[in-house]
Amino acid sequence: MKKNYYHFLTILMVFFVQILFAQSITVTGVVKSNADNLPLPGASVQIKGTNTGSITDFDGKYEIKAPKGAVLIFSYVGFTTQEIEVTSNIINVSLNAGESLDEVVITALGIKKERKSLGYAVQAVKAEALLEGNQTSMVNGLQGKVSGVTVVNSGGAPGSSAIIMIRGGSSITGNNQPLFIVDGLPIDNSTSSSLEVASANRASDINPEDIESISVLKGPAAAALYGIQAAEGAVIITTKKGKEGSSVVTYSGSVSVDNIIGTPDVQTLYGQGEQIVGSTGTTINTDSPLSWGNSTAGSPVFNNIKDFYDTAITSNHTLSYSGGNEKSNIYFSIGDVSQDGTIKSTSYDKTSFRINTSSVINNNLTLGVTANYITTKTNSTKQGNASGSSFLSLLGYPANVDASDYLNSDNSQKSFFLDQQFDNPYWSIKYSPNTDEVNRLIGAINLNYKFLKDFNISYKLGIDNFTQFNKKITGDGSLIDNREDGYISQYERDNKRLNSNLLITYEKQLTEDFSINALLGNSVDELDIRTTYTRGNGFQAPGIYSIGNVKIEDQIISEGITRKRMVGVFGELKLGWQNALFLTATGRNDWSSTLPKDKRSFFYPSVGVSAVVTDLFKNAGNDITSSNGLSYLQFRSTWAKVGKDAPIGALESSLSTNINSLASSAYTWNGVDVGNPNLEPEFTNSFEVGVDMRLFESRIGLDLTYYTSKSENQILRDIRVPPTTGTFYATLNGGAITNRGFEALVSFKVLPYTSDFKWNVDFNFGMNKSEVNELPGFLNEVYLSDSWTFNATAAGAAILDGSLFGLRGYRPQRNENGDVVINSNGLPTLVVETYDDVTRMPDWTLGISNTLSYKDFQLSFLLDIVQGVDVYNATESALVYYGLSKQTLNRNETIVLPGVDVNGAVNTVPVAMDQAFYRDYYYRNTENFIEDGSFARLRYVTLSYKLPKKILDKTALSSVELFATGRNLFTITNYSGVDPEVNTFGAGIAGAGSMSIDNLGTPNVQGFDLGLKVRF
Repeated sequence: MKKNYYHFLTILMVFFVQILFAQSITVTGVVKSNADNLPLPGASVQIKGTNTGSITDFDGKYEIKAPKGAVLIFSYVGFTTQEIEVTSNIINVSLNAGESLDEVVITALGIKKERKSLGYAVQAVKAEALLEGNQTSMVNGLQGKVSGVTVVNSGGAPGSSAIIMIRGGSSITGNNQPLFIVDGLPIDNSTSSSLEVASANRASDINPEDIESISVLKGPAAAALYGIQAAEGAVIITTKKGKEGSSVVTYSGSVSVDNIIGTPDVQTLYGQGEQIVGSTGTTINTDSPLSWGNSTAGSPVFNNIKDFYDTAITSNHTLSYSGGNEKSNIYFSIGDVSQDGTIKSTSYDKTSFRINTSSVINNNLTLGVTANYITTKTNSTKQGNASGSSFLSLLGYPANVDASDYLNSDNSQKSFFLDQQFDNPYWSIKYSPNTDEVNRLIGAINLNYKFLKDFNISYKLGIDNFTQFNKKITGDGSLIDNREDGYISQYERDNKRLNSNLLITYEKQLTEDFSINALLGNSVDELDIRTTYTRGNGFQAPGIYSIGNVKIEDQIISEGITRKRMVGVFGELKLGWQNALFLTATGRNDWSSTLPKDKRSFFYPSVGVSAVVTDLFKNAGNDITSSNGLSYLQFRSTWAKVGKDAPIGALESSLSTNINSLASSAYTWNGVDVGNPNLEPEFTNSFEVGVDMRLFESRIGLDLTYYTSKSENQILRDIRVPPTTGTFYATLNGGAITNRGFEALVSFKVLPYTSDFKWNVDFNFGMNKSEVNELPGFLNEVYLSDSWTFNATAAGAAILDGSLFGLRGYRPQRNENGDVVINSNGLPTLVVETYDDVTRMPDWTLGISNTLSYKDFQLSFLLDIVQGVDVYNATESALVYYGLSKQTLNRNETIVLPGVDVNGAVNTVPVAMDQAFYRDYYYRNTENFIEDGSFARLRYVTLSYKLPKKILDKTALSSVELFATGRNLFTITNYSGVDPEVNTFGAGIAGAGSMSIDNLGTPNVQGFDLGLKVRF
C-alpha cells in the first residue's frame, strides 16, 4: 500500500512539473536606453526570486524561458532597474539613465556590495568620465573627479609622474599615496627618484582604455581589509571583460598637439656680465654667465628659455576584441602611446597587451585568467638642481647670447666665456641622453567555487614583475669639471611581487528581515627587488656610451637587495535588517618582516553602520518619499583603525668603506644610514560620518562626509639630528598627525530624462587640514633633504603645531618684538627657520564636471578650482640670482628695508639694489618667493559626435564617434610663475613631498586632440 502511495506521489509530481513547463514560455525582446534609444549590450535579465537569468547581446536582444506571471528584473550599470511581469512572448524595455538607488560598487578585495550597505564613503568613476579629458595616464584622468582626492602632475615632460593623495597625508616621511588594485591584485605604483629627471609612476602603465570603472576607497575605514598597504586608501580598478553575445571589435585613436603653458617673463634690457665693485666704483666683467652686464641696446637679443621649447605630437591607439557565450568570455587589447616632448629628443613610448578570460568549468567552478604586458621607454633631460639640468643651464645664457649656437667648426661644444663649467642645453639633449626602459608583466589566475548553497571560496594568485634599465649619460666633450671625457650612471632593477589571496564568503537570508554576510581571508604579499648600480668616469672611445667603454679601474659597481614579506588574516561580518539597516565589523592581523620579531604582529579593527532611512519608513508602512521631494536618504558612520609597518631596512644601520681619505678600507659605520632595531608599527585611528540624499526622482544627489583621523607613533626615517647624538641621521618612533576634512559630491540632472537636450553637472568638493601635533624629543620640524631647491634656499618640511606640508627656508632674523633686525650695512641677517604659516596643500578643491548632450552631439568639460595653497617659487629665485628676473630691472635704485637696528631704532640705512643686494640677500630670502598658488583651470573641453544609426545600418560598423578635446585651455591665478600646479620633484619623494615647489622643472603643457572611436 505504501509503495502504491509513493507511485501516486511521483506521478502527481511529474504531472505538476509538466503543467509548469507547459506554462513556461520563451520571452524575447530588446533592452534600450531611454535617453538615445540605443541598445544596451550586457544588460541583465533575471527571473525574480530565482538564479535564472540571461544577458543581452550586442544589439540589446535577449531570450529567456519564464512562466507566465513571473517577474523579470531588467538592470544595467548606470540605469534605473525595472521589474515587468511576464504576460506575453515579447517584452521590449527602455531603461532610464540615472544612478540606481541599489547601485553596486566594487569595494575591498574586489567584492561587489550595495552602496547603501556601506558605512563609509566610496566614489566611483566610470570609464566614460575617466576618458573625457583624453589623458594618457590613468592617474591624471582622476583630476577633479573625486571629492577629497588631490592629483598633481610633476610637469610637462613626457611620462612624468603624478602624485595622488586621499584626504591629505598620514605619514611624515613614509608613503602617503593610496594602494592601487587592478582586478583584485595589488600593483606597484612606485616612482624612481625624480631629483635628476622626470620619472613615471608605475600606475601610469595601465591603459585607460582597458578600464571599465574605478572605485576610490577613501581612508582607513574603506580599506581596512587591505591592511598595511591601504593605510592611505585604495584605488580599485576594474578592467573590461568579455560579454556574452556577439563579438565586438573596438578601435580608439587620437592625435594630440601640445605646447608648454608658458615660460618665465625674463628681462632682455641687460646682457652678459657681472658687477665688480672696486675702490674706483663699479665695473662690468663680461666674462660671466650672469645677466648683470651692460645694456643690450643696439645688440640682438634672444629669449633663450622660450626658444628652447617646441611643439610636441602624441599619437594614442587602442584596438580591442570582446566576445563570449554562456560558458566563457574573452577580452583582448593592444594599446600604443607615442609621445614626443616639448624639448627635442625627449619622448615617452608605451605599448601594452591585455587579455582577460573567464570560463565556467561546471555549475559551481569558474576559472579566470588575466595578463597585462607593458613596455615603456622614456627619453628625458635633466631638470631641477641636477648638474646638466636644461632649465638651470638656460639661466646661464644672457639675452645677448644665442644658446642655440652651441657648436664650434670642429663640432666641439662652444663656450661663451673662459671658465664655463656647465653644458649648453642643446648640446646636452644631443650628447647627454637619459633613458629609462621598463618591461612589465601583471598577471593573475583566479578560481571561484560555490559550495553548500550559501558558501563561496575563491583563490587568486597574482604576480607583478618588471625589469627596469635606467641610464644617464654625460657625453665626452662636456664642459663640466671632471666630466670632460664623459660620465655614465646606470642601474638595472628586477622588481618581483607575488600576491596570494584566499577568501571564503558566506551569504544567507536568515529570516524575512535578517540577513548575514561573512568572509574570512588570508593574504600573503612578497616583494623582492634586486638592483645593480654602475658608474663610470671617462669613455675610452668617443661617442660610445657604454659601461664597457670605461676602464675597469674607473668603474664603481654596487648591488642592492630588498626583500619584504607581509602575511595577513582578516575577516568581516555584516548583519542586515530589512535590507535597510546594516552593521559591519572587520578585523585584521598582519605580520610584517620589516618590524622586530616581537613587534611584527599587530591587529586592527573597524566598525560601521548604515541606515537607509527611506527604506526603514517604507518597510514600516510610512513612505516618506515623493516624486517631487525626497527619493532616498541614508546615514552612515564608521570607526576604523589601521596599521603601518616600517620601511624596508629601517631596523639595521649601514656599513661602508672609505668614508674619507683618512678612513681605513674596512667596513665602518658611516653615521648616516642609521637604523633602529626597536621600531614599532604606527597606527591611524579614523572616524567618519556621512549622509547620502537624493531628491526629485534622483535628479539631485547630495553625498556629504565629515572625517577625522589621527596617525600616531610615526616611523621617522633618516631625520637629521644634532651631532651630539653621535650621528647625523636617525630612524625612530614618535610624532602624531591629525587630518580633518569635509567632502561633498553634489549631482544635478538639470533636465528630465525625456528631454532631447540633457545636462548633467557634478560638483566634487574637498577640504582637508593636515596638522603635525607631536614630534619626538627636541624636534620642531622634519624636513626632506631631497626637496632642497635651487642653491638650498628652501625645502619641504613637516612643522610641529603646523602643517604636514610646510616649508623650511631662510628668513630675516627678528628680535623679541617680532621686528626685523637690520645690520649696519642696511641688510638683515638671514637665518634658517620653519614657516609654520605655510601649507603646500590647498585649503579646499572643487571640480565641476559638466556633460551636455543633444541627439548625437555631446559636450563635456571640467573646471578645476584649487584655493588656499602656498607655492614656493624657486624658479623665480634662480632668475633673480642670475639677473634675468624682471624684478632686477630697478638695479640702479636704492631702498630702505623695513625694520630696526640693533638698538631698536627704525632703520634708515639705504641699500643699493645692485647685484650684491639681489645675489647675497634677496634671492636667498625665502619670504620673497612664497606666493598664493590658488587657481581655477579649465582642465578640458571635449566635443563628440556619433554618426546616426541609419547611416551605419548600411555598413559593417555599429558605432562611430568623432571627438575633439582641448586641454588646460586657460588658468585664472595670481601666481607670478608659469604654472601654480607644480610638483617639480614628482612622486618619488615620500612624506610631505615636493608638492607646490616650483624648482626649474619642465612646464606643464596645453594641447588639442582629434580622435576617433569605432565599433564593429
